[in-house]
Amino acid sequence: MAVADLSPWKAAKDSPSRQLLWELSRLALAEQEESLERLDQACRERGAVLKSALDEAAARHDKVRRDAEAEGARIEQERQQAKARREAEHRRQEEREREAEAERERIERQRAATQRAERAATQEREAEEARVKAEKDRQDAQKAKAKREEEEKEAAARKKVEEERRIKEAATAAARSAPEPQPTLPTAGQAVANTPQRTRRDSEREKEHQRYLEIHKTLKQLREFMGQQSKQNAKLKTKMGDMRRELRKSVGQLREGRGANIKQNKAIGDTLGEALALFPEPKISLATLVAQPIQDVQVPALFIYLLNHFAKAVIAQFIKEAAVSPTIADPIGTATVNVFAKKEHLVNGISLIDILIAKFHRVCPPLFGIYGSERTDQGRERLGWWREYPGGPFVSTQMHQDRMTGLGAGYAAISLRNFETSRMTNSYPPYHYWRALAGILNVPAGQVTDTHLVLLRALLSNSEARFFHFYGESAKQLMQFAVNEYPKRAPKDSVAATLLSNLGNTCRKDKKLYL
Repeated sequence: MAVADLSPWKAAKDSPSRQLLWELSRLALAEQEESLERLDQACRERGAVLKSALDEAAARHDKVRRDAEAEGARIEQERQQAKARREAEHRRQEEREREAEAERERIERQRAATQRAERAATQEREAEEARVKAEKDRQDAQKAKAKREEEEKEAAARKKVEEERRIKEAATAAARSAPEPQPTLPTAGQAVANTPQRTRRDSEREKEHQRYLEIHKTLKQLREFMGQQSKQNAKLKTKMGDMRRELRKSVGQLREGRGANIKQNKAIGDTLGEALALFPEPKISLATLVAQPIQDVQVPALFIYLLNHFAKAVIAQFIKEAAVSPTIADPIGTATVNVFAKKEHLVNGISLIDILIAKFHRVCPPLFGIYGSERTDQGRERLGWWREYPGGPFVSTQMHQDRMTGLGAGYAAISLRNFETSRMTNSYPPYHYWRALAGILNVPAGQVTDTHLVLLRALLSNSEARFFHFYGESAKQLMQFAVNEYPKRAPKDSVAATLLSNLGNTCRKDKKLYL
């Protein structure tokens, strides 16, 4: 019930003023109630706004708190992860350091073990060498004593044999010292007749060629013999392999330049000398290893085996290196001739260079007057045309001509050596070079092949000065015929003939030599 309804003035009828007062009071109360109601509503609305703001602020605060907690957790996680990474890296670094230290210790132990093994091997080798030297000295002393006892009995006989040998060698040297007659220089297009003189000369060259091929076959049999000997002697097997590798390595290291091959030449000489000192047995016949008939004598088989291997390495080096750069043939040729001319490597004054020449006969027959057709298998074999493997197809034309270039340059380097100021005797005098040129230039017309042209150019290139030194004006006449007339006898459209003709232009341009 409302307050106005309970007012005592509401029912007052006795006084208008009271009634008016009552009405006014009622209006005032109504207005007051309305004002209070508005105030309450405003308070409620304001409270709602404030509550909403508080709720919103609390929500933002809560979000900020949650974000801060999440960021703190993330930072803490990253810190923990970074710490874990640092610790892991530290452990890995320590592990690497431990491994490195262990590796250093292992290498040091290995180095120490290697040094100990090397010292032990060196001591063993020195002891073995000392034992061998002592044994050799003892044997030498015994042999010297026995020799002294026999010398008085054999002096007269030896003197007679020595005198006969000297007379025979003097006659042989006199025959070899005479230069071969200058080859016939036919005019362009003129055929070389098959005269009795040519037939006889071809027969002699063929006979000589076959004799050298027999020497080559004997050397192959020697390789088999030494292989069998090495199976029965472990020391021989080891030494033989080491010496063979040393010779091959030293020949492969020969190069151009003054004084560039001192070490290599010493290694070759030391290896051959060691073979002579350590393995005088078994022996083989010398007569089977030289082309000319001689009074037979026995020579150490290992020494001949190594000379044969040395010659094989020289031929391989000519083919491999001189075919690309012909000037490299000169230091190889110098070292080769010196090996066969050394006094220690002669047998009763006889050089063993026929071992090397036998290999030239095998791989390059045209150097010795042999000719044949390049169109047939038999002709190619006579020209030294190699096969890819035994019984297989022939190598390409380019490879064949490269081989001929290297072998021609190598043969010139061996046969044009000047021994005028040397104490040694030239084991392969320059007349062999002249014979090679003569054999090529006198090939019958119609038998001249690109092989002859390539080989002739290789023989003459870079050899002009030495050729002129030995043969003077005759050398010039031969070169004029070789570069101007001989190419006209070549097969049609021969590139090799063009290159040979151009040699004259090269001599004129580079060496002021007018041919």
